[in-house]
Amino acid sequence: MVLPDTISWVVFDAVGTVITPQPTVSAAYWSIGQRWGSQLDCETVRARFRVAFTASETACFPANRRGQTSEAEEWSRWQWIVSEALPDVQDPEACFQELWEHFARPQHWTIYPEVPAVIAELQRRGYRCAIASNFDARLHGLLETQPVLSTCLPRLVSSEVGYRKPATGFYREVLSRCDALPHQVLMVGDDLAADVTAPRELGLSALWLNRPQADPPALSSLVGLLDLLPPRELR
Repeated sequence: MVLPDTISWVVFDAVGTVITPQPTVSAAYWSIGQRWGSQLDCETVRARFRVAFTASETACFPANRRGQTSEAEEWSRWQWIVSEALPDVQDPEACFQELWEHFARPQHWTIYPEVPAVIAELQRRGYRCAIASNFDARLHGLLETQPVLSTCLPRLVSSEVGYRKPATGFYREVLSRCDALPHQVLMVGDDLAADVTAPRELGLSALWLNRPQADPPALSSLVGLLDLLPPRELR
């Protein structure tokens, strides 16, 4: 795949692209749910979470707010997801609060192994790196603990931007905050619709990261970026 030689920004999605929860989301929900009286097995919790997460896109936002969000709406959305994934806990509010705080703690997240070296090399080659994520304010604390990720600025978080990917408003804010034109930005992420199709519709370049294996032009690792983005002075 050949990328435009005008690219000066590489914008990364966060979860599933540069960081991932450890233990997995379903394992954390099951373990914490058990402490609050849930009798569901881990596989059932995993399945219920996946259904609730997808359904929340429409169930938790009124029709006139689709694609828009706020910190308060994300809080309510996650309350709803937890209630759907763990309907049998004895104290739903306490269970939700523990899960919310669990995913705010850096020790429950890990950076993908190749990420520090890839981002450092891209920066050495003259590219500016940023983060653009469908998350909430908790993301700042998670990324600040990772030295290389803390240098990826600006950091766009949907609950603060006011729009969730794949909304056009989100990517317009990416361009504004990076002070860049569409042909200068490459978006990289693991969600084909939100991280690839949507930005391309605005004229940005975009690459799909499809771990653990992918056929070209999708990437199976961020290391593949280094073959596509030579030093800027050579472009």
